[in-house]
Amino acid sequence: MLLGAVGLHEHRAIFLDALLARDSARARQTIERALDQGTPVPDLYLGVLDPALREVGHRWAMGELNVAEEHYATAVAQSILDGLSRRLHRAPRDGRLAVVTGTPGEQHALGARMVADFLEADGWEVLLLGPGAPAADVVALVEHEQPDLVALSTATAGALDGVAEILAALAALDPKPFLVAGGQFWTATTRSTAFELGADHVEDDPRALVAELYIRVPPP
Repeated sequence: MLLGAVGLHEHRAIFLDALLARDSARARQTIERALDQGTPVPDLYLGVLDPALREVGHRWAMGELNVAEEHYATAVAQSILDGLSRRLHRAPRDGRLAVVTGTPGEQHALGARMVADFLEADGWEVLLLGPGAPAADVVALVEHEQPDLVALSTATAGALDGVAEILAALAALDPKPFLVAGGQFWTATTRSTAFELGADHVEDDPRALVAELYIRVPPP
């Protein structure tokens, strides 16, 4: 549960307004102010940055923002996330290994980055690949590293062909890692497709994913 929901709502509104106004200084000041007020870093991830960027993506999809404007907002958020990540408490590694990546063709990387940060904070060793690499290359890396978990982020429907390809290839591995699908594409309407394609779990909340993995992929 996020703490200080009213405060987070205010910070999120100001942060989003700053991104839309292309005012990076105000966006950074908003995050610094929230930190000064004692807002936990994970709450800023999930209560400010993530929903603000979802709104930016929605406005781009509706034609209210162009690609350059969407890329600007993403770049500012990425820079802020880099700073927040250094403030995130990280537990000692517990022996679990994860590969986190966008699905092939997926160019949005911040969702995967947030998942990787939450996993690392919980003691996982994480190999973060960023935007979607070719399926064959991801599978080769997974075969070599034999991680406990592969988390795949998909934000846009245009990457669906890549989702099908990589899930099928990963599901055929022996040993097979635990396969998690996440990202904005997987809604209440589409999540059943992820299971049909080979995912073991669908989760769009990094905090909930960490809790679920204690049950599904417990520390050795």
